Amino acid sequence: MRGLWLRLLRGSGRSARLEAGLPFAAGAVITLVLLLLLGLQQGLDERAERTAWRTPEAAAGRPTVIQAGVIDYAGERPIAVVELAGLVEDPPDVPGMGRFPRPGELWASPALAELMTDLPDDQLSDRFGGPVSAVLGPGLLESPDELVAVVGRSPDDPSMTDERPEHQWNAAASLSPTKIDHWSTEADLYQTTYRDIALLVAVLIVLPLASLGGLASRLMAGRRRRRIAVLRLLGAGTSQVVRLAITELICFAGIGALAGVVAHRLLLPLAAQVPIKGGGWFRADVQPSLALTFLTAVAVVLVLTLGALSGLVSAVRDPLSTYRGAQRGDARMRWWSVLFIGAAVALFWTRSSNPFVTVAFTVLLILGWGLLSTGPWIVSGLGRLLARTSRGVPTFIAGRRLADDPRGAWRAVGGMAMASFIAGFVAVCLPVGLGNEGDYAARADRLEFVLPARDLDHAVSGAADALRAAGVPAEVSATAPPSWLAERDWGTLTVATSGDANRNRVRTTLADGGLRGPELRLSDDIPVVWLLRDGVVVSLLVLPVAALVALTSMVIGAIARIYDQRESLIALTLAGTPRAVLHAARRREMTLPTVILGGIAAAAGLLGGSTLGVTSLVNPYSSGIFLALLALGGLALLLADRTTRPVLDRTSTDLSERE
Repeated sequence: MRGLWLRLLRGSGRSARLEAGLPFAAGAVITLVLLLLLGLQQGLDERAERTAWRTPEAAAGRPTVIQAGVIDYAGERPIAVVELAGLVEDPPDVPGMGRFPRPGELWASPALAELMTDLPDDQLSDRFGGPVSAVLGPGLLESPDELVAVVGRSPDDPSMTDERPEHQWNAAASLSPTKIDHWSTEADLYQTTYRDIALLVAVLIVLPLASLGGLASRLMAGRRRRRIAVLRLLGAGTSQVVRLAITELICFAGIGALAGVVAHRLLLPLAAQVPIKGGGWFRADVQPSLALTFLTAVAVVLVLTLGALSGLVSAVRDPLSTYRGAQRGDARMRWWSVLFIGAAVALFWTRSSNPFVTVAFTVLLILGWGLLSTGPWIVSGLGRLLARTSRGVPTFIAGRRLADDPRGAWRAVGGMAMASFIAGFVAVCLPVGLGNEGDYAARADRLEFVLPARDLDHAVSGAADALRAAGVPAEVSATAPPSWLAERDWGTLTVATSGDANRNRVRTTLADGGLRGPELRLSDDIPVVWLLRDGVVVSLLVLPVAALVALTSMVIGAIARIYDQRESLIALTLAGTPRAVLHAARRREMTLPTVILGGIAAAAGLLGGSTLGVTSLVNPYSSGIFLALLALGGLALLLADRTTRPVLDRTSTDLSERE
């Protein structure tokens, strides 16, 4: 029986190669992308765990350490400064260092130690009042490029007693001295927000992959059903047929998944160099464990196999009707889709800490996966409408085909719909972020130090004198504090100067005189700029993936539909239907669902993106994205038309291809 199965598979010619090739390609691509996404999530989790100790939690028992913190800057690069003072003779060791810093001692990350030797002392080193006595290990750093300083203080140092202004969301930007009895293990909001956004990105990337997986798992389903039906009619038992089908699918998808694992290992060094949140990665952070890699590959194979098997049940139960082609497509929404969406939203709400990202994730998941689930139903309704209102034979044939097999039609156009959805989402989000970067650029030449209102006048006069004595060209003034701070309690010492060198000299000069406070505005701007740049990087990854899936699914899906419809095509040809009519019906069968579903998907993407901000759609960035989307749609339709024309001509006339 196994030999007969292989002969039936090999005897299918070109369609057999397509039937075997796409599950292999889909298994490889899906496995590769999932491993990269898992590495990103794992890396962000590792970063959050390693930096959690920097955000102090007030002591519940006897305090042993006073901990404070601030984000300083060298140019636009943030320096995370952690200040520690022991309250007992033997304070607890700093995690990963094996001891506690003595008063006046400076520990620095490798990148900061190198930068201190590269820059003049009056731009950086003089701020810390001493040389580097120890280098921080990787276990205390976000990334190899991070600038971190741990400074030892005495408990009565003014910097360990004075209250500091709070940032509205970036806790590490300014931490007032806090008495603690243990090192914190809770990540701050900034870290958890990045983890939440990574899940948002995962949804964006998985949407086109789900379309590709659906196409791969159901590609040539009609031919596979007929092959099973032939074996059943020849006397093969149910268990034999099921084992053969499972073996075939697992082999094709398994080899593809293995190729994806190998490709991931080869690309891992490059992936570790992609900067996220201002720095690259330690390779171990973004490399999933062997067990997780194995489970991912197995999950991909199982999903592709189960997806294909679910369409073969009819051939096992009723082989005669299957062989005669009496099966009709099903457009009903799968119940598991609703359960999946509900479970994913509930899980995200329980772990997320940023309400804006949570709302965006919920809307994105409901709209994106909802579109995947309702796509066949929309195609079916469109087909019935075309069949009822058609005034020509090509439109009638196209409508009947869409109505008879809506899921097959959706698999061909679903990739383009998902690309339209992602393009709509990015078209809104990108201009919102670019507007924030413009605001930051307008403030680039102003340093804004937040100080207690009672000390502001003295600080302004003292800063002007100190900068004049140091020969730093600058204008000093007093301005209002950031909007989230009360003006009666806080004020801003604003210093206007130009160039990174002068800005660094201003920071160092004012630090020596004790005249500066945290730069809360910059601690608000820099993360937003990083987030924008990361968004551009992600967009450059997501949009090409979506475009590639759209082109692939359109071309291969259209070819697969012709092979699945060969019996009806041959029957129409034998009945005297002109070849031009068949080609016209094929074009309308591709074009109408693409245009309608693409428009619906783009509108849904715009709605999802608007949860992160509102901007005018008439701008160079969104206009460019939509023009690229139109070009992609036109290219996909053109390629599908050119590649399916000879396939239809051959299939509709070659009677030897009939099974």
